[in-house]
Amino acid sequence: MNKHIVVINTPKHNPNRYFQRLASQIRENTATKKTPIVLINTDYPDGLPSSLVNLGVQLVEGHGNHEADFEMANIEQAEHILILAKDEYLEDSDSLTFDLCHRMKEHGLAYRVIVECVEDENRDRFKRIGVKSVIRPIRSYPEILVRAMESPGAEQLIEDMFTRANDHFMRYGLWMEGDRWQDIVSAMMMANLGTPLAYVSKEGRVCIHPAGDEKVYGQSVLMLVRTEAIPSEDQVKEAFRQYVAVHQLSA
Repeated sequence: MNKHIVVINTPKHNPNRYFQRLASQIRENTATKKTPIVLINTDYPDGLPSSLVNLGVQLVEGHGNHEADFEMANIEQAEHILILAKDEYLEDSDSLTFDLCHRMKEHGLAYRVIVECVEDENRDRFKRIGVKSVIRPIRSYPEILVRAMESPGAEQLIEDMFTRANDHFMRYGLWMEGDRWQDIVSAMMMANLGTPLAYVSKEGRVCIHPAGDEKVYGQSVLMLVRTEAIPSEDQVKEAFRQYVAVHQLSA
């Protein structure tokens, strides 16, 4: 095996379902459709279920912190190394994953590691030893790990959506009658209010990331706003009114 994906540790709850979703997401990308996926853990004494085997998943019994594990899984040649938290709610999990990450550093592999960190205050410890990415354990969305592999940095954007720490989504009532989506986006960004990413149609359907020249008929806009500067609905409506007025005058 080489250029493969190694996953160390097992989620505490519903591991089969988690690994099946993770592997399925990896297989959806043409670049990794046939990439070997290797699990390192001791939680499958009778071998992997067929649902995982059929997705090209292999098992190496071990803990990932012994030289024998490195050799059996050929970790030195792995393209990506994913280290899962043993328990997404237990702070002590960070100590175990830190030991694994430090061993990866000793082998010069930290830059290939994506690690789950339970406590935010421990993130800097992982970053200081050079791991590629540090994310929270979000068991319902293994897709975040896949995004971290395919488009490094994208996982930070996704993760940010789950908290109110920096940015988050807000819904604002805004009647749209065939207005171009690019004009709505421009109006909000020029007013420094936020970034529209979707709208709600008059029938209540959420339309995500429409084309710039699409004519929008809707009742609300979903916008990414800064937590420290959340605009009011009146500000959003006024920003669009002013943009339309200026646009019409210059037309």
